[in-house]
Amino acid sequence: MGKKNPVIVKARQEGYNDGFKIGFEQGVETGRINATYILASRFDGLNKVPGIGPKMLQKIVNHFGKEYFQEVPDEFKKFKTTSSE
Repeated sequence: MGKKNPVIVKARQEGYNDGFKIGFEQGVETGRINATYILASRFDGLNKVPGIGPKMLQKIVNHFGKEYFQEVPDEFKKFKTTSSE
């Protein structure tokens, strides 16, 4: 096996690095979305808790952000906590 062409080696390494970077960024975004859904599932039904009225619920929404009070897909509803925990 002879010497490797430095242009080809450089192009291959750049392609690998770019692919790794894109994959990492997509993984981070997916993780962020999943974490948001898990937290949203824990906040689901908070308005039914005794002592939390509309004003307090609005304060909680303003503090945490509206993204945590969105509709939660079914696959994330399993993360909902119960009062026995």
